[in-house]
Amino acid sequence: MDVIQIAKVNILVEFTHRSSFKSLDKYIVDEIAEYSILTKKDYAIELPDVEPIKTEYYDLYKTKDISIQIQKEGNTLLGYIIYLGKTILLKPVVDTFITEYLLSQYAISYIMAFNQALIFHGSSFIYKDMGIILSAKSGTGKSTHSRLWQKYENVVVINDDKNILKIEGNDLICYSSLWSGKHQLDNNVAKKLSCIVFLYQNKDNVLTKLTKIEAFKRLITQLVLPTMENKELWNKIMDKLLELPIFLLGCNMEKDAYLTLKNGMDEVCY
Repeated sequence: MDVIQIAKVNILVEFTHRSSFKSLDKYIVDEIAEYSILTKKDYAIELPDVEPIKTEYYDLYKTKDISIQIQKEGNTLLGYIIYLGKTILLKPVVDTFITEYLLSQYAISYIMAFNQALIFHGSSFIYKDMGIILSAKSGTGKSTHSRLWQKYENVVVINDDKNILKIEGNDLICYSSLWSGKHQLDNNVAKKLSCIVFLYQNKDNVLTKLTKIEAFKRLITQLVLPTMENKELWNKIMDKLLELPIFLLGCNMEKDAYLTLKNGMDEVCY
């Protein structure tokens, strides 16, 4: 077992595939845990006698005392997530690292929502003391574009996939975690968020500053969806996001793509 700190929250974790969580050691602290995420393959499941909330990815059985999430991929049952207050149990049916990673990712999202934080999909880094997130649909090339910044600006990567956005005072802080996509590229750092850039593939490099309405339509596809419990928090974080300069970059994967964005951000953000 290890105690890790994510966005200033201490969490006891026990994973079957611990060695495959390549970044875990970066987040270990010698402190008391407030929450627990534990893989328990032998846990006996008894579904509550309630009508489940059904989504494309899971079915959620919820009562006052316990919630059980049945995680699936198409017609394949991947596993269960059992929410017991501040203890979350993972029961994988498909016993692989990928399944445990996915189940624990839901668990960390649940914990963060109770600590003024939500998950935002994108590749983030620190440039000129600013937190920047590149966001797009999976497969668009945000990680590839981030590598251009790493090559030409030597930026510090925050997280390559699941960023944790947390309100602190009047600021929105971008935190990292060990849930950072297939490349598991992250550092245990945090920075005030200064800018978001949505990417799409294009032959030529074209940068546009989005209006708030245009930005909102794109932000809702990448910020974890609200629930009844975190709707107020979701609205607060969305309001903070809409205060930021938000760009749309049509780009190829050449050096000029990075330069187009750099020049635009230097003019507006810095």
